[in-house]
Amino acid sequence: MKRLLELYDVNKDELEGLIKRAVEVFKDIKSKNFRSDKLKGKVGLIYFEKASTRTRISFESAIERLGGKAIYVSPKDTQMSRGESPEDFAKSVFGYVDFIVARVYDHRVLEVFWEVAKIPVINALSNLGHPTQIISDLASIEYILGGYEGRTILFVGDVRNNVARSWAEASSILGNFRLVFSAPPEFKPDFPGNFEFDDDLERALKKADVVYTDAWFSMGEEFSQKKEELLRKYSLDSTKNFDGKIVMHCLPAYKGKEISEEVYKKFEEVIITQAHFKLAGAISVIERLNI
Repeated sequence: MKRLLELYDVNKDELEGLIKRAVEVFKDIKSKNFRSDKLKGKVGLIYFEKASTRTRISFESAIERLGGKAIYVSPKDTQMSRGESPEDFAKSVFGYVDFIVARVYDHRVLEVFWEVAKIPVINALSNLGHPTQIISDLASIEYILGGYEGRTILFVGDVRNNVARSWAEASSILGNFRLVFSAPPEFKPDFPGNFEFDDDLERALKKADVVYTDAWFSMGEEFSQKKEELLRKYSLDSTKNFDGKIVMHCLPAYKGKEISEEVYKKFEEVIITQAHFKLAGAISVIERLNI
């Protein structure tokens, strides 16, 4: 694998392999049995334009656990803060590092890094997707429920965001689980993918195995009172029936908004396991890079 800018960069077998490996790594880490020198003598650049907790720390930890060295920089740490182009930045840094993990506002920056640097590039979140999140999420479902095949995954809330888009890509590639988006009609996604849309949350919940939500406002997105009001009835709260289901959240959670404190607490073990799978997912992806 030479790059992971979107999930469409891998085929079904490769994606299934990434998920399966993430489950293996997670178990090995829990039992203190994970050992690897895959990145011995290698250096990875972690370039993040946006704030991050789980993605940044998991990738830094993954690189270290694989025997490599991680260098973290933000734009303010570089000449890009003074107007240097992504092209010139990439032309320089590929002489210093072996791969790049980048979180950017504009997906085009990832494309530039890949085209110019000619070293592996991993999308750690852009406006168009969050592929590593979905790899770790599917691995979480595999671990918690024993499999995602044949399951119905219901994504509730702002279903037009980058995470939802990557879920649609995963559903299209794998084709072995049902993906349903539930939101107000105004939020019906306009991106392609293998998914259904149902604005009736009560009806959609009845057939769901996994109920998934995300923050209503992405980083850098301006707050909108109208948007919040439209999404309010799609909050995962105690008025909804979650019997026989698990609830997932890719975090950070804004309790009282997309998920209530009560529901979060009920499914906290699932959500934190999901968060911990970010490390296993990062390791799985890095291991398969053609470095």
